[in-house]
Parts: sequence; structure tokens; C-alpha cells
Amino acid sequence: MINLKIIHKDLKHGKIKLAVETLDDLWHLQHLIYVGDIVTATTWRREQEKGDKIRPERMEKIPVTLSIQVENIEFHKHANRLRVLGKIVEGPDTGKHHSFNFETGSVLIITKKWTHEDLRRVQEAVRASSRPRVLLVALDDSTADLAVVRQYGLDEIGTISRPRAGKRYAVENEADEKKFFHRLADAIKEVVSRENIKTTIVAGPGFTKDNFASFLRENFSDLSNNIKIGDASSAGSAGLYEIVRRGLVEIVSKEDRLSLETSLMDQLMGEIAKDGLATYGREDVGRAVVAGAVGKVLVTDKILRSNQKDVLKILEDARKTRAEVLVISTEHDAGKQLTSLGGIAAFLRFKV
Repeated sequence: MINLKIIHKDLKHGKIKLAVETLDDLWHLQHLIYVGDIVTATTWRREQEKGDKIRPERMEKIPVTLSIQVENIEFHKHANRLRVLGKIVEGPDTGKHHSFNFETGSVLIITKKWTHEDLRRVQEAVRASSRPRVLLVALDDSTADLAVVRQYGLDEIGTISRPRAGKRYAVENEADEKKFFHRLADAIKEVVSRENIKTTIVAGPGFTKDNFASFLRENFSDLSNNIKIGDASSAGSAGLYEIVRRGLVEIVSKEDRLSLETSLMDQLMGEIAKDGLATYGREDVGRAVVAGAVGKVLVTDKILRSNQKDVLKILEDARKTRAEVLVISTEHDAGKQLTSLGGIAAFLRFKV
């Protein structure tokens, strides 16, 4: 396994060479590559056909290294691909457009003016790639919803349903439950293997989760050892996010980013609700930073990515006063909450 790693760094010339391993890494790259940056990678193109050929032949594809100036970036999380489109500035067909499709296993060089936030994100991605992954299962007596905890939020995989057919005898109900559990266990096993999951959290209302844990101990002992049972008031997507809000993921993985961001936003909203030590919006946060009143700044990846000078100045001034800056992903509810507050907010040391 490669894990996202820095192969070579030459900040004097603005170059960092990275190797990619996971879908999370591709998401980080989406937020590292800006329009106007230069991206260099090896791609496969057909050989140029010789001009003296009487009949055209289908030429072999050969590896070619190209550099493009980025015009567009698209993250396709369900296709496990990051598409970067731009104009070729170095290599064959200079001036023409080309797109790189980066996947796990890709190697690329990014050339740009690296900001403090960019370098911090690179280091965060490198650290995150070595953390254990967590699978969540929100389970009740009729459905099970599965999601993988990724850096950008919850990647909801799907739902497994238990068929219901009106009145059933107790024996038939028990048989149905075992079939349901078998299907769920097989699904968990497949995801655990594919995603290199270290821990699975199963949570939900009632006793179904406990029955499932007993079923695993009897029939899937290899899975049972890495299953943690927790409480949630419902299954479905709401149940998955409740698992995060209850801090169950954080217990399993102390450094989990999604739990951290969700917890920070919950604290922020609490402070705002009671008119406490928090403020939001560019003007108010900027004013608090100038006053030296800010202890921690929260900013969305989206607003940071827009590279707006007033926001960058606020963050730079905040660092000068030793305030912590945390980037919140807009791929989950915490980031959407922060977006509704203008994309930037702060915890205060004292009221301004």
C-alpha cells in the first residue's frame, strides 16, 4: 500500500510530487489543485503516425509526460477518480487541451505558490492516510444502512432491507432475521476487505444490534472481533450521522476528522445561541482577529478554495496572533452549517 506520501518537495521552485492511494487522497487533491496551477503526470497517448504510410494503422499507446495549466477540477467520488483539465504547457501538442484522470496509485507533480494552508493540508492528508478506517452500520429490525467514514464526510454505501410479509410465525420471523443478518454480515465483510476497515461500529434502537452481535460471534467470529456496539435512536442516514454526533467514531479513532468538525460546529452553534464567545461572518471575524480576541478560526474548504484575498488576510492575521485555523469540509452537515454562517466563524478568547 502506497498511502499518500510526499515523494519529493522543492518549494524553491514550487514543486511537490505526490503519490496517491485512497479516495480520501483524491478529495484532498481536489482542494490542493487550483485553477492556474501546473500539474505534471504521465499519461498514455498513441504514437504519432508516420507521414509516408499508404494506409493508416492503429498505433500503439506509449507513456508521455505532460504538464497542463489547470482550468477545471472535478472530483467523482463514486467513480474513485479526480479529473483535472487544462491546456498543455509542456510536452507534445503544446497549446491543446488535455485531461488527467487521477485514481488510486497515481503519481503527480503540482507546481504552484504553496500557501501555509496548502502545506498544512498536504501534511493532514499524509497523516490521515495511515489512520484506521471506520465502517458505520445504522441498524434496526427492518433495515441496515452502511457508510465509510472518510476525510470529507460519510460515504454512504447503501441499504440492506429485511423483507416483511404480513403476519408471520415466530419461527419464520427468526429465520427471516438470520437471512437478514447473513446478508448484512456478507456486506460488511466485503466492505471491510475492499476498504481495509479496522473497526465497524453497529448502532441502532432496540435489541436488534445486540442480536446481530451474538449472530456474528456464532457465525462470523473473524468479523466479531472488530465490531463495536453503540446506541442510536434510528437507522437510515439520520442514524449514521447520529453515530458521529454521539462521538462513537471519535472513541474508536481519536483523530477522526469528521467527529472533530461536527463537534466543533456543535460547540460553535451553542456559543452563538447563548450569545457567548463566538462570532461569524467575514467582517465580525476580521474585526475580532484585529483585536486579538480570536482563539480558533473555522473556515470552509469551499471559501478557502475560492482564494479570496480578504479571507486569506483574516487567516494570516489570525496566525500572527497564534490563533488556530481549522478547515471544515462542505461535504457533510458541519460544513453546510458553517456555509450558512458565511463560511467563516471563530471562537473568542474574550468578547469584542
